[in-house]
Amino acid sequence: MAQIRYKAFFKNKLTDSMSEASETHTRLEFCYACNYINKMVFKKLDSRYEQIIGMLNSMDKKADTFCFPTSQLLRLTSSKRK
Repeated sequence: MAQIRYKAFFKNKLTDSMSEASETHTRLEFCYACNYINKMVFKKLDSRYEQIIGMLNSMDKKADTFCFPTSQLLRLTSSKRK
């Protein structure tokens, strides 16, 4: 698995992803309210939304595991200068 260099950048992208998912969920609720989709479809998609948000939140809480440790990052940047 590829690792991200900067934790703040990674967390920012996760926040962007959660915002996009929330917007999509709002549209899903609108579709259901206007009878564009039935209750079964709504529940299925709503459940999937909850799973995705849960995964994104979990990744946010464990951002360190997806990013280079600071000490390793310093070694990487200094080795590129040589």
